[in-house]
Amino acid sequence: MKTNYFKLSIVVTGIFAISSIASAQRAKIYENPEYGADSSSRMECASNLSIMNQYVKINTYEYAYDSWRYCFYNCPKASKNIYIHGAKILKYKIENEEDEVAMNAYIDTLMMLYDQRMEYFKQPGYVFGIKGIDLLRYRSSDIEEAYGYLEKSIEYNQAKVDESVAVTYITASYKLLQDNKIGADVMINNYVLIMDLLNEKVQSGDKDPKLPQAIENIEKIFAESGAADCESLIAIFSEKFKAEPENVGLLKKITSLLSETGCEKSELYAKAAEALYKLEPSAESAAKLANLFAIREEYSKADAYYDKAISQETDNEKKAYYYYNLGKVAFQQKDYPSCRKYALSAINLKSNYGEAYILIGTAYAAGSSSCGSDFEKQAVYWAAVDKFIKAKTVDPSVKGIADEQIKTYSQHFPNNEITFFNGYTDGDTYTVGGWINETTIVRTTK
Repeated sequence: MKTNYFKLSIVVTGIFAISSIASAQRAKIYENPEYGADSSSRMECASNLSIMNQYVKINTYEYAYDSWRYCFYNCPKASKNIYIHGAKILKYKIENEEDEVAMNAYIDTLMMLYDQRMEYFKQPGYVFGIKGIDLLRYRSSDIEEAYGYLEKSIEYNQAKVDESVAVTYITASYKLLQDNKIGADVMINNYVLIMDLLNEKVQSGDKDPKLPQAIENIEKIFAESGAADCESLIAIFSEKFKAEPENVGLLKKITSLLSETGCEKSELYAKAAEALYKLEPSAESAAKLANLFAIREEYSKADAYYDKAISQETDNEKKAYYYYNLGKVAFQQKDYPSCRKYALSAINLKSNYGEAYILIGTAYAAGSSSCGSDFEKQAVYWAAVDKFIKAKTVDPSVKGIADEQIKTYSQHFPNNEITFFNGYTDGDTYTVGGWINETTIVRTTK
């Protein structure tokens, strides 16, 4: 009885709402063919619209269904609410229907609702998106059809793509890849397209909190897909690079994807990165190239690009980092004097650069074999340990590695006997010769 009374009260409210409409507004409804063929049917449509709206407002979708159905079939152009509220009503029916045949009928009606909404109220980019998402949600077996709707949504909306559409599109792409319905090349192209569009949103200043999460989810799905192995990426993008070697957007895609998937050692990455630098030179891109060529052991190119990075950089901390990396390249080539020179340049720009001091100490230790007698070779470790001590003094963050180095190289100090034989005792000052040419304190092992 309570339920029937509740229904009746809503109906009465709807009728009262119609009767209370101002005369001018009633006249507009009477004359509006979108509400029906004649005045009677138009007022019937307006009444059902009002009843539907009242039920939806209080989330009683079950009771809204009949009024919605009347409007959907008899006056489909009367109000966009027929489609906005209708989707909520039909989703309620789908999610609460136990009979599979009836549930599928409601799903078909929901799809028809989206088609009719586009016919009368346009917004294809938005509507194709929600149509694809809902078809996947309620009938996942129709994934190819849903994928097509999502693709159309993206085509219409471009950089205005909704984050949920973007994530669902990549999710659907991954499932189709697993089912061998699309190839790795399609998966990669879909990922590149979506990431470009979402990054465009970020660059436009879009502050939607869903945007960073969507990007993170898409990157995770793509990584799990297995499509982005080096062989596949290189096969796909090599031809594109040959066709458009000066396409900045393409070059950025190639370098970004290859970097994300650990393919920096490939020849394609090197060529694309160098081509991009020529078109858009910057300290950052030069440094990336320098690092690449260091990994590839093309040291002359690494040196040249670090020099370019340093000459173009205005931020001293970044410049110090580039000098430090230039020092590491020199170390790889066993050019220990140059290694120290570049590390000192880094320290001049950043006085608390602990890693640079560690690099110098490591270079001293590595270069000890070129320093004369056995005693003189061992004495180099005093100077090396001095640098490790200095490193943790100026930069506590490197204390762990500095202490390890101190422990390792202290074991190589000369012992009491050889030190005494060479005329020194603990605490004396001693100048390490050769290219190091540095004064230190004598310390011996017992």
